[in-house]
Amino acid sequence: MKKVLLLSCCIVLMFAATSAYAAEKYALGMSNVALKVDYFSFTDDVFDNIDLNNGVYVGLEYSHALTPNIYLALEAGWAGTSNDGDVVVLGRSTNIDVDVTYVPVELNLKYAMEFSPNWVFDVGAGASYNYFKVEANRLDTNEEDWLWGGQVFADLNYKSGPWFFGINGKYQFTEEIELGSRDVETNTNANNYRVGAQVGVMF
Repeated sequence: MKKVLLLSCCIVLMFAATSAYAAEKYALGMSNVALKVDYFSFTDDVFDNIDLNNGVYVGLEYSHALTPNIYLALEAGWAGTSNDGDVVVLGRSTNIDVDVTYVPVELNLKYAMEFSPNWVFDVGAGASYNYFKVEANRLDTNEEDWLWGGQVFADLNYKSGPWFFGINGKYQFTEEIELGSRDVETNTNANNYRVGAQVGVMF
């Protein structure tokens, strides 16, 4: 995972080295704030098997320009999934309500390319520290863990005055989840992808 994260950051820095001084104005303002609402999905088969893979993500991102094209961004959000149906436990179907809460906190570096006066495309990568919590009401279970991770992403935005509107896609990978007081290895990760839209303001 560390090698993939390092490679992603190197790619972004290569973009920066080739065009750090090419633009005379900031692609998305000196700073900007964006609200994101995305479709969210865990990719590990465990979540699919118990119908917990799909949910919604809401996040807030603050970006500040290091150069006219390179931005340092801090993003935090919330994603939730739930299962109100039957869950197969030890080969038997049991009615258990399971809720998953996922809170990613990310530090990203992104490269923004303005290819017309109004359109901006950006790509980036970063590291994250992510809160994972699972609750099974009928079993009176409440387990949680903090996971290191990394992500790669791309956005397409349309600018109109100080505002911008766009779409985004992100893939995030994490270390394996450990649950319980004895840090039991689950051989399950919280890898996920998000696809959605954002609205923001530049200043």
